Amino acid sequence: MKKRALWKDIFREIGHTKARFISIFAIIMLGVSFFSGIKAAGPDMLDTAGTFYRETGLMDLKVQSTYGLTEDNLKLLKDVPGIGEIQPGYSADVFAGDNALILKVFSYNTDATLNQYRMIEGHLPEHSGEIVLDDVLAGEYALGDKVTFSGNGKDTELSDDFGTLDYTVVGFVRSPQFIEKNNRGTSTIGKGTADAFAAIPEADFKLPVYTEAYLSFTDTAGLKAYSPKYEALIEQHTQAVEQALSGVPEARLAELRAEGGKALSGGPLEVAAAKQQLAGLELPKIYVTDRNVSPGYTEYKDNADRLSAIASVFPVFFFLIAALVSLTTMTRMVEEHRLQIGTLKALGYGNRDIMAKFMVYGTLASLAASVVGLAVGFTLLPTIIYNAYSSLYNLPDIVKSFYPSYSILSVIVALICTTLTAWIASRVELRSNASVLMRPKAPKSGQRIILERVSFVWKRLNFVQKVTARNLFRYKQRMFMTVFGVAGCTALILTGFGLKDSIGSIAGEQFGTIMKYDALVALHDDVPAGSRDAYEQLITGESAITGTLNVAQETMTARASGVNDQDVNLFIPASVDSLSDYVELRDRTSGEGRKLTDEGAIVSEKLAKLYGVEPGDKLTVVDNKNETFKIQVAGITENYVMHYVYMTPAYYSSVFGKEPVFNTELLNYGVQDAAWEDGLSEKLTASERVAAVSFSSSVGSAFDDTMKSMDVVTLVLIVSAAALAFVVLYNLTNINVSERIRELSTIKVLGFYDKEVTLYIYRENILLSVLGIVAGSGLGILLHSFVLRTAELDATMFAPIIKWPSYVYAALLTLLFSGIVMVFMHIKLKRIHMIEALKSVE
Repeated sequence: MKKRALWKDIFREIGHTKARFISIFAIIMLGVSFFSGIKAAGPDMLDTAGTFYRETGLMDLKVQSTYGLTEDNLKLLKDVPGIGEIQPGYSADVFAGDNALILKVFSYNTDATLNQYRMIEGHLPEHSGEIVLDDVLAGEYALGDKVTFSGNGKDTELSDDFGTLDYTVVGFVRSPQFIEKNNRGTSTIGKGTADAFAAIPEADFKLPVYTEAYLSFTDTAGLKAYSPKYEALIEQHTQAVEQALSGVPEARLAELRAEGGKALSGGPLEVAAAKQQLAGLELPKIYVTDRNVSPGYTEYKDNADRLSAIASVFPVFFFLIAALVSLTTMTRMVEEHRLQIGTLKALGYGNRDIMAKFMVYGTLASLAASVVGLAVGFTLLPTIIYNAYSSLYNLPDIVKSFYPSYSILSVIVALICTTLTAWIASRVELRSNASVLMRPKAPKSGQRIILERVSFVWKRLNFVQKVTARNLFRYKQRMFMTVFGVAGCTALILTGFGLKDSIGSIAGEQFGTIMKYDALVALHDDVPAGSRDAYEQLITGESAITGTLNVAQETMTARASGVNDQDVNLFIPASVDSLSDYVELRDRTSGEGRKLTDEGAIVSEKLAKLYGVEPGDKLTVVDNKNETFKIQVAGITENYVMHYVYMTPAYYSSVFGKEPVFNTELLNYGVQDAAWEDGLSEKLTASERVAAVSFSSSVGSAFDDTMKSMDVVTLVLIVSAAALAFVVLYNLTNINVSERIRELSTIKVLGFYDKEVTLYIYRENILLSVLGIVAGSGLGILLHSFVLRTAELDATMFAPIIKWPSYVYAALLTLLFSGIVMVFMHIKLKRIHMIEALKSVE
């Protein structure tokens, strides 16, 4: 009977205090949904990509050779431990049609199990002369259209590679090798980058050897993509494949020379020239690459990791504010029931029975909020965030999962916020005896406040202002709670806007202010003198090019105990005096320039932070032969993307014992036109001297597009923080009004109008909101800095800035919600029943 009465009392209490129950429910629901949703978004993104890779059989490794792969090479691969599938194939870069699109054309075999295509429209090629195109070309071609291959006007060369150059479009597909929408990798023709991919029947290729082979392994089949275990196994398999093919280059070169010698013994014209060409054949190179070479593969994981990093910071702050407001609410609820608590205590009820009501009340609110919050968090937020990234990637709909660990943690934290606070609040009250509890709590004695002692200020205040000041200092606990609650919400909103500022500034700073050059040309060193001269003539013949700088670039690995290995780009300019025209070396804080000397190197800021080095320290790097070198750190420079070590040629020679090879040329030009850049890229790519071309404008735009995908994440943060601000302000204001209901009724009886009564309360709230905004701005700076440090990846540094409009937006949003709450409270104040409120509670 006692339990039944308890439950009746609890549900009666919920019915009478709907606003309080809903406010606790709302604040816990927001915290749980935000925590679970942000936590689940990163894993859901990785799970979606992993499922797509698994369903389409994305290769584990790709093997290529500069002279192609023979059947004997494939036999060697079959002996690699743990090998699963070996799928050889052909590919070539061609121009397509009159619009000169650059296509990466792959062979398609109906028996293929790796890198399967995902059909969007039509069907896969079944007969000679059929082609499927990249889905990005669906707007330019339709089913049944004709596509003709060409190669820089040399159709005779292409006819040696393909059975036909005319194809009919039979379908549009997506490939697991190209999950980015706007990146199809590099090309050996034209402007140096491919526009799209395509697939034709394998029989339509006439090449004598395979151009690549795709591999999968038995022990990676059941592993999640991007997982540390998968990455470790792939590293082992890469080494095993490289070992298996270690003797192939020499054997392949000997084979080619032997074949050429037999052909010469039979009598081709120009025998001497042919012999010279055979003698000049270089040792072929073998390339074994993993999934990371696929455009978008690594960037997608980076984006998911950023989400996971943010998820480890923001929800904690949400729950802290939720706990604070819940404590205030439950404390107020217990104080309202002093008479009932005293009566029950006098009737012989134990403390546990009396506390049960408040604990069950809080538990019901938190459990109901947790269920709704988990449902919203696991379904809505990951979808919103994933859809934002879907503008960058060609992936199927998100795979949403239920995460028991996040759910249990959410419920535990929610119960701590309500049930524990109810226990604490009721425990404090129950320390008093029944006779004390059955009487109303004595009001605080009036005291002079600090402001009264400042007489020249106090005298200038009118009556209402003095009352407001006295009320603020009289209810110090409520004042601090309100200021802290508003400050917390303002800090969250400001951090959201600040993240947008920091992330949005990276591309412009890195690829405009720091990297000042317009184009980077990677050069082949082993080319004839004639090719070198032709390249120089090409550069000097372009009147728009205003300057060039030769640079030696080399990748090494930074290593130290307790720190993840990092790829480091060594950057050695041929002319140190000209470097400032192409790259800005400077201190981020002071803006002071950095000058290269022969006494040491200048390292990028994030690299210095990761390894804890300062000017005067030494950085350890390892080359591809695992040889270790020590680099003296002479200075630190501002940098946001990747790691760089800048040094003079003389210092490079002193550290590595060899002269630098200038394998890169930086270009500056006065033209900012995409068509002109495409034309220049086409000319450069056609040169035997050029290995690759990249333009700062396109690199910066691509990086900016990736960073802009974070806009929706920051929007979710801002909206969630704003909703939290509304609930917090409503809750605290509602408590304020409830605590002072007799006071407000008294001044209404004394003749105050409804607007005056509202202003009586809201002068205090406005002042406390302003104080909270000021405090929140300072707290937001600290939180923003902490989130940046947490969310940054090893190879990226966010710009630690918050632009002034963000402070304004955060303040205005907080004031907006404060104003909305005022409207609701004004309605409530108008409905105060003065006679009922002023009745004695004795």
